[in-house]
Amino acid sequence: MLHTTKAIVLRTIKYGDTSIVVTMYTELFGVQSYLVNGVRSEKKSSAKANIYQPTTLLDLEVYHQPNKNLQRIKEARIYFLYQSLQSVMVKNTIAIFVTELITKTISEPEESAVLFDFFENCYMHIEKSATSSLANFPILFTLQLADRLGFALQNHYTESTPVLDLQNGLFCTMADIQHGYYCLESNAKLLSEIFLSDENQIINANLNQQKRKELLAICLQYIHLHIPHMGELKSVEILHEILS
Repeated sequence: MLHTTKAIVLRTIKYGDTSIVVTMYTELFGVQSYLVNGVRSEKKSSAKANIYQPTTLLDLEVYHQPNKNLQRIKEARIYFLYQSLQSVMVKNTIAIFVTELITKTISEPEESAVLFDFFENCYMHIEKSATSSLANFPILFTLQLADRLGFALQNHYTESTPVLDLQNGLFCTMADIQHGYYCLESNAKLLSEIFLSDENQIINANLNQQKRKELLAICLQYIHLHIPHMGELKSVEILHEILS
């Protein structure tokens, strides 16, 4: 059956001599992989392959069969043309981090229009924001993603609960900790503030490169504890280099 859906390109890999397999997060079907034939066979075909660059926002007409691992595309077109996200290094690096984190954490082909809207809005935010306002965005996105995936922080930092229990996602006392996965007062307080912040507060949060690195590592550990198969993210090291 033919369907129309919006999609975000997550990953593209070569398939045979002339084709590609494109993994996307779609509005109608969640994560899906599509076989696209003949886009690498001739120079004139390269433009067809270029629209499947990771982070691209597409309108698709697709043939969808629920029991198949590879679906087919009838037509694909860009519905929002980036002016800076894919060409400005800081923005592209952050967008690639977001894309890799989505790819690593979501593998089930279950649709969620709400989740799609969240991802779409994140890319739009990166595109439309000044680069100077984006340094803390990866931390905020990681915390918000945990929230959308069902394991948000359950309470907030207080002077009487200054330790963040990463395994259980709550703020508590050191005496409550029964394992090795936690962060102490300074970073716990910052993460609580970031999670509760609006965009303007995030922009103005005065975090140096080392502190951002520490907080992002804690956030990724938190997600990893809840999604053990996530693995390491290749984009993190580059992200830290770019966001000096």
